[in-house]
Amino acid sequence: MEQNERKSSGINIGSASIIMVFAVLCLTVFAVLTFITANNEYKLATKSADSIRTYYEADTKAVITEGKIRESIANGDEDIAGVIVTTESDGRHYEYAETVDDNQIIEVELLYADGELKTLKWELKSIATWSPDNGIKLWDGEN
Repeated sequence: MEQNERKSSGINIGSASIIMVFAVLCLTVFAVLTFITANNEYKLATKSADSIRTYYEADTKAVITEGKIRESIANGDEDIAGVIVTTESDGRHYEYAETVDDNQIIEVELLYADGELKTLKWELKSIATWSPDNGIKLWDGEN
C-alpha cells in the first residue's frame, strides 16, 4: 500500500454538518410553531375571560335590580328606574334588561303574585343584527 492512499471511513464531516443543520432547522420551526400556538391560546383565554367577566357584571346588576324590586314591593312603591311594570290577571309583571356588551343583553321578567316574586325569564339574548353573506357565487349549471 502506498502512502498517498487513504482509507475511507464512511461518514464524512460534511454529512454530519448537514444532519446537524437539518436538526437545528427542525427544532427552530417547532419552536416558532409552539410560540405562535401559545400566543393564540393566550389571546383566546383573555377574550374568554373578558366575555365571562362582562356577563357576570351584567348578571350582578340584574340581581341588584331584582333586590330593588323586592324592596319596592315591601314599601308599596311601583316606580323603579328602568323597570316596566304591568298588571295582568295573573299578577304584577316586572320586566327589565341589563346590557352585557354591544351584542348581548340579559332579559329578566319577574311575576309578583300571591305574595311571592317568581322568575319567569332570565335569558341572555343577542341584539346584534344578522346580515347574510351573499358574496358567494354558486355555479348555476351554465358557463
